[in-house]
Amino acid sequence: MYAGTLSLWAQVKTPPKPGGYWLAYFGDNKINAKLGIHSEAQFRNFFLDHSVQTLLLRTGLNYYIHPAAMATAGYGYILGEPTEEEVIGSKVAEHRIWQQLLLRQKHPYVFMDHRFRLEQRFLNNLTNTTRQTDHRIRYRFQTLVPFYVLNPHLRHYFLAVNNEVMINLGKETAQTFDRNRFFAGLGYQVSPKMNFQLGYLNQFAQFSTKPGGHTDHIAMLAVSYNMDDLMQTFFSTRKGN
Repeated sequence: MYAGTLSLWAQVKTPPKPGGYWLAYFGDNKINAKLGIHSEAQFRNFFLDHSVQTLLLRTGLNYYIHPAAMATAGYGYILGEPTEEEVIGSKVAEHRIWQQLLLRQKHPYVFMDHRFRLEQRFLNNLTNTTRQTDHRIRYRFQTLVPFYVLNPHLRHYFLAVNNEVMINLGKETAQTFDRNRFFAGLGYQVSPKMNFQLGYLNQFAQFSTKPGGHTDHIAMLAVSYNMDDLMQTFFSTRKGN
């Protein structure tokens, strides 16, 4: 009886840890005045025990409509799996096609952008060999505040805050609301084209199998390389500083 009890408990899987870390790179390289290439790589929770690790690779073609408006269409590949057999979850590979419109606003003391993204998701569960097609719409609002407004000696530092909402559109999904991500962090502008951001990301995700949803507390480090003309002028100090 005792041995049977041990065997039963050994088969029970547990949820992944409600947190972890993300490492990310975002790049936008111009080809000419109108076209550019978007590149992106994210590594989430690699080598972290009792979690789900994810590799995300994304690329796209940028079209510069205006210095403050950019459209992008591209492809993404996402591979995620539990780091241990006793953790709930499946190994899932996703092929994703996406379209995006980015609108930017620059003011003397703040920089804002609105990102609208549409995704067509082709998910392949490699554990139980099932497939699913989903559609999702995303909206992100971001604000960057340079610290040179406080002190000219802090011209390389800035505050970054953004929030993104994701809504499912596919018929196969169990619920309309998918997830919400809130990020707040400190940034350092290495050059007019490159910056680093380190901060906290709160992700709330809704699952049909878990009433009440799931919240992750994530430490995120990101590096961005951006050849956009508007972004390069943002971190210059005001006249007189």
